[in-house]
Amino acid sequence: MPASYPSEGESDVDLDEYRHPGTGCVVSVPPGWDRLEDPQTSVALIAREPEDPAGFRANLVVTVDDLSSGPDLEQWQADTDRLLRQELRNYFLLDREVMQFGDQPVVRRLAHHASPDTGPVTMEQWAMVSGSTGYTLTASVATLSYDSLADVFSSIARRFRPGSTRHDEEAT
Repeated sequence: MPASYPSEGESDVDLDEYRHPGTGCVVSVPPGWDRLEDPQTSVALIAREPEDPAGFRANLVVTVDDLSSGPDLEQWQADTDRLLRQELRNYFLLDREVMQFGDQPVVRRLAHHASPDTGPVTMEQWAMVSGSTGYTLTASVATLSYDSLADVFSSIARRFRPGSTRHDEEAT
């Protein structure tokens, strides 16, 4: 049986709500974090903490994938597992589980990799499918700082809402 998302009262984190104009997805972002909207294909949002002279800037990335060719959540995420192992230096999967986001299954992944410029990075991902669109919320932070942002990331994930896309609206 899939695990449930953390309960709503788990963390009292102050977050700003952001709605992406193209996808309609809603993501909560810590106040003061920089936002880059649509910086490249399939990336709806990058939000980064303010400059950190010590190294890696914690960040949130929302990616949106067209799944109209047929992969379901599990197949899409199996493909993602392979891609992450190929693309990220010293990638190591720590945990992968299926959780419930309301009545919707979500794949949660916790992993580690090494950034050549800033050292060890811990990333937490939540992936879900809405219609024929796959949404992934990725939260990354320097590994030694993960503990200080883990509850914030959990609150952000709990509040994330996929939107409807033009493709999904045309299909209905």
